Amino acid sequence: MLCSSELSLAQSLPSILLEDKNQEYIITNKLGVYEEVISDTIKKETIEIIQSKNFKVFEKDILSINSGKHILWVKIPFQNNSELEKWYLEIGNGLADIDIFIPQNKEEKSSIDFEKTSMGFSLPFDKRFIKTNVFLIPIKLPKNEVTTIYLRIESDYFQAPFRIAPVEYYLERNHKIDLAEGIYYGFAIVMVLYNLFIFFTLKEKSYLYYLSYLLFLALAMAQLRGHFFEFLVFDLPIMNRYVPMIHSLSGIFASLFLIDFLNTKKNSHFFHTTLHIVISIFSLALIVSLLGFKPIASLINQIIAGLSTINALAAAIFIYYIGYKPAKYIIVGWSFYLIGVLLFVLAGAEIIPYNSFTSNGVLFGSAIEMILLSVALAAKIDFYKKGKEELQGKMLELIENENKRLEKRVNERTEELNVVNEELSINLERLNEQHLLIEKKNQDITSSITYAKRIQDAMLPSLEEIRKCLPNSFILFKPKDIVSGDFYYFKQVHQKIIIGVIDCTGHGVPGAFMSLIGNDLLNEIVELKSVTKASHILDRLNQGVVKALRQTDTQVRDGMDAAICVYDIETQILEYAGAKNPMIYVQNGELKVIKADRQSIGGSLIKNEFNKKPFTTHTIHLKDNQDTIFYLFSDGFQDQFGGENDKKFTIKRFRNTLLEASKLPLNQQKEFLHTILLDWMNEETQQIDDILVVGFNCLKTIKK
Repeated sequence: MLCSSELSLAQSLPSILLEDKNQEYIITNKLGVYEEVISDTIKKETIEIIQSKNFKVFEKDILSINSGKHILWVKIPFQNNSELEKWYLEIGNGLADIDIFIPQNKEEKSSIDFEKTSMGFSLPFDKRFIKTNVFLIPIKLPKNEVTTIYLRIESDYFQAPFRIAPVEYYLERNHKIDLAEGIYYGFAIVMVLYNLFIFFTLKEKSYLYYLSYLLFLALAMAQLRGHFFEFLVFDLPIMNRYVPMIHSLSGIFASLFLIDFLNTKKNSHFFHTTLHIVISIFSLALIVSLLGFKPIASLINQIIAGLSTINALAAAIFIYYIGYKPAKYIIVGWSFYLIGVLLFVLAGAEIIPYNSFTSNGVLFGSAIEMILLSVALAAKIDFYKKGKEELQGKMLELIENENKRLEKRVNERTEELNVVNEELSINLERLNEQHLLIEKKNQDITSSITYAKRIQDAMLPSLEEIRKCLPNSFILFKPKDIVSGDFYYFKQVHQKIIIGVIDCTGHGVPGAFMSLIGNDLLNEIVELKSVTKASHILDRLNQGVVKALRQTDTQVRDGMDAAICVYDIETQILEYAGAKNPMIYVQNGELKVIKADRQSIGGSLIKNEFNKKPFTTHTIHLKDNQDTIFYLFSDGFQDQFGGENDKKFTIKRFRNTLLEASKLPLNQQKEFLHTILLDWMNEETQQIDDILVVGFNCLKTIKK
């Protein structure tokens, strides 16, 4: 409760007479209005001070606030001569912050107590007396007495009539208004969903721009009529500071729709530029709104909204007259919208009467615009469809004429070709004879290579022979051609088991020759000379290749990459030495790699072979880790192309694959790796190199 100053200081206004308890009274032109000066240096007016101010009769039917923030004080003296004491004061716009000062009865006549109630745009919606989109204030007016109330209205955009009536009047009237607005919002939602469905069906971006424009246009209408605050952000009044964003986004998507629909890039460079300028200005308003400068953002939106509507109408008219007929729907739709806006503005300025039709001009205009723009999109598709059909007709006519001309030329050329065909027939017979001869030679060569494969297979140890000593082992061997440049080696000398994987230079027949040389040299080194240390085997093999191919005297640079393991059954120690081929082993679920020496067997350009470093022996004690799984391999698997992007399998992916394989029993790992390889290569990719993978562990190792 606030106490006022003496009554004698207050300015008098003609009282508003309430005679009939069933009647509605429009009182806007009888209000007393005083505008408070907004300044950081001037003290804000209070109810104690404001009563002494000079209120002037407003004398207009609509109270309007535009172009920036304003504070108005309104004084309303009521003389209730009716039998009804409870009346309802309506302020027909919810886009403001309002303080209501209602006098309370007191026995002392020298002063009046006022009860202050605040509600509005920056307060939660449930602070209102009656939860509706406009301000509806219940007031008790004693019979045959004068009751003066004060209102403090703060807003940057406000346009509304004031009326007082019994509650029955509002119930009857609002029923009709709610029905009309419900139809509008329902129609807008249906149009958005309908065009969203068409967008997903046709993938036409015009529909995306249009439905986005529809959505934000409907939200803008809801914001202007107070429903946005009432139904969407009632618990977050701070969101009302940013409502210009809705109008900015509506303008942006409207301009994008026009650019795409009217194809301004092709049809009019001038309007293409102006529409992009409009988008830039709306974007500026959007940024200003996000930064919290609501009055400035609202002013920018109001200015550019009118100009952009006229610009859109001019663009549609121009493009219609240069031949794009669907633009007529834009002309009609934007005209209705512009008329609706003009009716609303003119009614607010009291140039034309302010009634249910003129005050809802924007609503009616936007509804008609929604329908016509939707029809325009359908007309656009029909326009291009007809244009396509006409073009197809012309193309068919051109094709027919061209076919006739070609037919004549074909007949002429046919005679010439008959002569050439006779000559070709003779040449074809000769080619067939040569083809048969070449095919016979190919068969002979293939037979020879196939027989060479039998020799190579006989050279390689069998899996049964290996598994007699290493029961837990597998070999994945896939030559690229009939014979292979990769080969695996196995021998047991006393208590030592020697197993290796060797990758010779090249593949096919040249590689196979090298594999024979390598296998013979290894047999000589291991069996005849009893060399069983891993690094020494590679050293001797290197010397043997250089000598066998006379690489110190010739330009023959073929060689081998190799990985050799020697397992001592008695000491349970495994030795490894590698020439560019590493060894991978999995111990206790962890994958480990032993790198090979970075030098090959043979193939050196250095004529002085003694400059080559000896190979390195790596040892692994397996007394407590005999379930360790070892993998020796050539580079064929990791270099194989395939997958979705036809890239190499890579050593990293190969290591991960071996880690996964190690979780399976050794007798299943070969099939697992083979399946991975086939899936990677798919049906279209060809094998590019010989592929060899040997896996084993030393459990249950048997000494012959």
